[in-house]
Amino acid sequence: MIIKSMSRKSTSFSQLYDYLTRDTSSFTFSRNTYNSPKNKKEFVNEFYANARHLKEARGKVFLYHEVLSLEQNNLSKERQKEILLDMAEKYLFQRADEHLAFGVIHDEKEHIHLHLMISANEIEGDKRVRLSKKEFKEIQQRLENYKNQKYKELRESSLYQDKKDLSKAKQNEQELKNRGAKSTRDTIKTTLEDIFKKTTSQTYLENRLHSLGYEIYTRGKTTGVKYEGKKYRLKTLGLDVSYKQLLKKLETIQEREIKRSRFKKEKSYTRSQK
Repeated sequence: MIIKSMSRKSTSFSQLYDYLTRDTSSFTFSRNTYNSPKNKKEFVNEFYANARHLKEARGKVFLYHEVLSLEQNNLSKERQKEILLDMAEKYLFQRADEHLAFGVIHDEKEHIHLHLMISANEIEGDKRVRLSKKEFKEIQQRLENYKNQKYKELRESSLYQDKKDLSKAKQNEQELKNRGAKSTRDTIKTTLEDIFKKTTSQTYLENRLHSLGYEIYTRGKTTGVKYEGKKYRLKTLGLDVSYKQLLKKLETIQEREIKRSRFKKEKSYTRSQK
């Protein structure tokens, strides 16, 4: 697998969008965005709006154009696309979990590869998130190890591995780290799902979250949860709809309590008049 990253020092989101979508039949997907990639104007404007949170600075990066491609193989195009999409999900989780991202699969001829457009800053963040060469190489190594472990139908590769990293013990150790990173997010999701399901009042919600070390935050249109110093967007966790439904449920409960309280007062008043 080859993983390449190219930075752009201008807000050329529209130009890159056009390049990635030059074949209208190409499969597209997005991450951490509200608008559909099919609506170019609104979709690209979302990237521009996010970039405006950055300070204008000459020679500074505004976006990244990155490419994931598999080594030569005899797999069907559909199978290769499935693998690339899975690899892209794992890659973005490690490389840009809180950034805006847009992906397109190109299957020109037999060379199937996946392009990514990634914002330089996190959602509404005012700082550029830059990976050092060491950090980027570690992500390349982890992704390659993941590919070697999961997709045995592909030729095992060692493009990003140091010699000492090729040992079975090292690969197993790295696999455990990958699982650990994934399990943290899964644990948070499971915990919040349980809390949302049992919540019957705003007080219960706040007390339960506080007791477990969670804090719900809202930044602009984004709602997320803070846990152990790190932020997780509810949309990324797949809980944005559940949370909105919970808020509506709590609002309904509150309105019901108000009506019930008013009815009791009116009933008590009526009795006192008799």
